[in-house]
Amino acid sequence: MSGEFVYVDFGAVRIQQYLTRTAGLRGHRAASNTLARATADEQVARVVGDLAEVNPEAGQADGVVSLRFPAAAGDRAERVRRVQDRVLAHLRRALPGAEFQSVWGAGQSYLAVYADILQPKARAGRVRHDLPPVAEFPLAVPCRMCHTDPAAGTEPVADGELALCLDCSMRNVPHRQTVADVRSPEGALLREIGLGSAPDDFAGLAALGGAASGGNHLATVAVDGNAFGVFFKALADEGRRDTRLRKAKREISAALSTATREALAVAALELPATMEHERLCVVPHVVGGDDVLVSLPADQAWWFTLMFLQEFGRRVRTETAQVIDRLNELRAGRLGLPALEPPTASAGVVFAHAAHPLNLLVESAGQRLAEAKRAFGGRQASVQWLDITADGPEAPAHPPLPLSLLRTGQGGESAAAAALSRLKRVPASHRARLAEAVRASGPLTAAALADRVGHLTAVRPFLPPFDRPGQPAASGIALDAALNLTRWWPCA
Repeated sequence: MSGEFVYVDFGAVRIQQYLTRTAGLRGHRAASNTLARATADEQVARVVGDLAEVNPEAGQADGVVSLRFPAAAGDRAERVRRVQDRVLAHLRRALPGAEFQSVWGAGQSYLAVYADILQPKARAGRVRHDLPPVAEFPLAVPCRMCHTDPAAGTEPVADGELALCLDCSMRNVPHRQTVADVRSPEGALLREIGLGSAPDDFAGLAALGGAASGGNHLATVAVDGNAFGVFFKALADEGRRDTRLRKAKREISAALSTATREALAVAALELPATMEHERLCVVPHVVGGDDVLVSLPADQAWWFTLMFLQEFGRRVRTETAQVIDRLNELRAGRLGLPALEPPTASAGVVFAHAAHPLNLLVESAGQRLAEAKRAFGGRQASVQWLDITADGPEAPAHPPLPLSLLRTGQGGESAAAAALSRLKRVPASHRARLAEAVRASGPLTAAALADRVGHLTAVRPFLPPFDRPGQPAASGIALDAALNLTRWWPCA
């Protein structure tokens, strides 16, 4: 069929876990930098030569490669195999310890092929896997950095020499080298917001927090889009029949990737710590498509998370407004097809001491993100959080909250956010006593305690009506969750 292409996608599997397999920030930065460089368009184009071209219909995402070639160009399966051989060999040389997979399909548009072929194949496991080689010699010395793979040699590190595996050898590069590369998530963000420096390690990052925070806690924030699959599936389906949508779908994926990066830049630049120190106070580990993973000082986390989700939502609404109007116009007369809303994003936020292993924080942040998305069925932006220092590593007792309850910034502060700011002004010692009272005897006992010490007004929005104790609090946030939130809620 004229105009048909074969699309071949490649992706790193469990990329967040892979990036965090070493303990120090330097190793994470180097791996993230190498991943971005290895999957950059110009690098991949050199690898595949005339076998394929970088897919112009796909958006930009770290760790993802999308290629295409004309479907009429001879034996499809053989050409796909040759493309996969070249790209997977290139990725394996760059990232020895990562896992990769590749999937392919043919059609007249990438969005349609992705929705109808590539995504179902990936979900069913019908992909080509490329795994790291296993250790064949059982007595090999284990890598002293990741303790995962056998060491391949001894190399100098910051405080001496270590036996390192091939993957950790790739990560053993100076901080300046990784940050200076504008293709890395951190280098790109530095260039975007016009700053030239970032902390050397997690302790230095935590120290950029305010004096009241102790300067020794970090937050890990994981973000992912809501309902993007539904949106792209509708766009692919209707684009087969509508000329306007066929034109729009060539650009929309790239525009949404840009919205992610722009929202990240705005949220990072407007952090109070960024403005105070004139340094980058957010370390991005993953930035791709609608997927973001960052570390930052704990007392900056709510500023960042709310600003990012709001900015992302605003930019996505702008980019998709005309397309969604047209989709809803076409779908209006069909039974069982609800009106489409602009996609949003949700977040999982985890607070912990700066020395807490990042791989555990990333896992927990991913779990919190899944809880936030599941609580609202991906229908609206939402947040779930956990303070490991105060509450331990288990799942939090409080439910996720919709972003609408926590809204701040240019769109106007929500009543619940204003009430949280007032509760934050209650001395920390009193808030701790109130939290203990809630756990021991319930919110009404805590209300009586607050009344005795003169803080009932601050507590009142988070209490159920006194005459209807089973009803939700007026603010929409229960007192135990509100007290938990205020541990790291920004000072008004």
